[in-house]
Amino acid sequence: MTDGQFFLNHRTLHDFIAVATEIVRDQSEVASKLSRLRAPFETLLNDPDWLPNEFKEPSTSTTMGRGIASLLLYRSSRKDLSLSTLVVAPGLATPVHNHLSWGMVGLYEGEQEEDEFDTRDHDAEAVPGPLKLRVRRILRKGDFYELVPPWNDVHRVRTISSTPSVSLHLLTSDIGCVVRQKFDPETSRSEPFRSGWSNAPCNER
Repeated sequence: MTDGQFFLNHRTLHDFIAVATEIVRDQSEVASKLSRLRAPFETLLNDPDWLPNEFKEPSTSTTMGRGIASLLLYRSSRKDLSLSTLVVAPGLATPVHNHLSWGMVGLYEGEQEEDEFDTRDHDAEAVPGPLKLRVRRILRKGDFYELVPPWNDVHRVRTISSTPSVSLHLLTSDIGCVVRQKFDPETSRSEPFRSGWSNAPCNER
């Protein structure tokens, strides 16, 4: 049974959230849940007909930076599931940041370069020094990956297409309202931040 707020009324989205909610809330291990989420997430990611243009537009109303939008599609009342788009204008990059919740991320439109970093358990008191780049990958339409903290939780994405990149983020929190960290890649120092949502307030209760 689904609960919470939908910011887009579309049968495809409702059906996906019903499936995702059932999987996320069962008692199996995270690895098993991620395995079962792959097929429905890939289907949603490759369906060009359900996501309207208003969820593909960059904005300036998040702490991710100018030309970057975090647009909420759904969040559960338990704060254990959200689906959103991250829209990054051409040539722009997000700060290096973490998520502190597991889930799936995939590219719906455009192309991105992703830098994934090693950190010292997100320790703000770590000895200063550059973050270690673990891997750099190119993401194209339909590509997706699993996000499992702390293993691959810290990254930065940059749009390398001539149009905005639009990625789908299915995460097991109300991620825009979670206080997490962003990192200085030259020193590895972190500071708290909350990205917020471009189209919705955070519920403080």
